[in-house]
Amino acid sequence: MKSDLVKKAVEILSDSGYLVLDCSGLRSCFDLVARKDQVLIIKILANIDGLTRKNCSELQDVASMTSTVPLVLGDHMKSAKLSEGVIYARYGIHALNLKTLEGVVNENLPSPSIYSVRGNYCIGIDSKLLVKLRKELNLTQQKLAYELNVSKQTIHRYELSGRMCLNIAERLMDLLGKDITLPQKVFSFEEITYSENSTAHITSLKKMVLEKFQNLGFSTALTNAPFDIVAIELNNERVITTVSDDSRRLRLKVEIMNDVSEILGIYGVCISNRNEDSDVVILKPGELNEINDSDELISILSGS
Repeated sequence: MKSDLVKKAVEILSDSGYLVLDCSGLRSCFDLVARKDQVLIIKILANIDGLTRKNCSELQDVASMTSTVPLVLGDHMKSAKLSEGVIYARYGIHALNLKTLEGVVNENLPSPSIYSVRGNYCIGIDSKLLVKLRKELNLTQQKLAYELNVSKQTIHRYELSGRMCLNIAERLMDLLGKDITLPQKVFSFEEITYSENSTAHITSLKKMVLEKFQNLGFSTALTNAPFDIVAIELNNERVITTVSDDSRRLRLKVEIMNDVSEILGIYGVCISNRNEDSDVVILKPGELNEINDSDELISILSGS
């Protein structure tokens, strides 16, 4: 099932003009990288209920550190199919089915205004317009609450959050005589402060590289991705790094990291004691230790 979803997602995105990289063959918090007007990192699951809080945290960390938009594509949750035109919320990340994705990227489906939170269908509304229309009709929050058979506190919450249950929204718009729905931006993501990573269970080589980047002046994060570390320096230059002495998988990891760095438009480097013929800059740990600051590393990676 997942392989079929990956194949169809690649076709949809490619046909709509995205440059797409399939990373699904690696153990990673995302399966696809897609670039057009924005860059998406996409996790694909047949059942989106299989997405844990930890999975989402890992995806959010990478998105924040690489200035990309995280997205989840799936087919169903529990025994129910995902509905077309509905956004499902999973720990702050948008989840949707392939039909919704196809409609949005081909611009033949308006941005969805309906989304599902914990199994309840909700709708985004223009809260400022709601307040304006309520006052024009000389309705207090208490009177409007009575008409909708809800509490005054519920109306207050609607006017603050801009979100309400779909059935209430339908009754409200009948009463107001106006559509006040507000489409949700599918490809939106509010950057968060990335999680602190534990270094208790990483290799000594990764720990050394992580500490060296920090000493060079980079902010760093460990990742569960086709690369091991994301580093950001003060001028916002980003570097993704593969750290490995595993001869069996090093070439594949370096090739994928190189493709990811090109799509993201950021630098990539591999730290390894092994020699590998690659377009990616490969530094031995001793060579990394000789670098004095972030500017020197960026200069090496840029070839200047």
